[in-house]
Amino acid sequence: MGEPLLFLLVAAAGVAVGLARGGALRRLRDHGVKAVWLSILCLAVQASVVILPIPGIGGVVLLVAALATLLGIARPNARLAGVPLLALGLLLNLIVVLANVGMPVPAATLERAGIGLEQPAPDRPDAKHVLDRGDARLGLLGDRLAVRPLRTVTGYGTVIELAGLFLLVQHLVRGPGPFRREDGTAHGAHEARTVPWTTWAE
Repeated sequence: MGEPLLFLLVAAAGVAVGLARGGALRRLRDHGVKAVWLSILCLAVQASVVILPIPGIGGVVLLVAALATLLGIARPNARLAGVPLLALGLLLNLIVVLANVGMPVPAATLERAGIGLEQPAPDRPDAKHVLDRGDARLGLLGDRLAVRPLRTVTGYGTVIELAGLFLLVQHLVRGPGPFRREDGTAHGAHEARTVPWTTWAE
């Protein structure tokens, strides 16, 4: 459950910071995010595929589908805070997964995270990962960072993605700012008093 918990902790941190900066949870109802429920579903798949008991490369197929769908959703949401970072992290993860038919992870990184491996070590320790024996393509983008408190591993692409998620959630909690009417005036602002031209003529 390490990676899903990592996503939840980052989202919760974004909510907390948004509230601390004057936001409100009710503003999440007017989030303005296109395809928000599909996005949440894809994020859940991406975060959870490592713990799903999927044989073969089924987990990789799910992961690629989730990453590609999220990239597609990011385009119409590109103006929202954090989405460009989120998209960059997704793209990096998608590239390395496609290049290796799985997310490469060194055995040493798994050990640092407190994750035990069978001996001899399998080529696919779980549904998401493929063991990096020094021959992985774009290995630097693989899961090379150990998060021992959560007993999970992550990579630079996911770190960038999580940074974007944090900024996005914080932005949504804070809201887009004062609501503007169709005439461009801000709700709650002092309206300018207009004086009829006849008054000036008197």
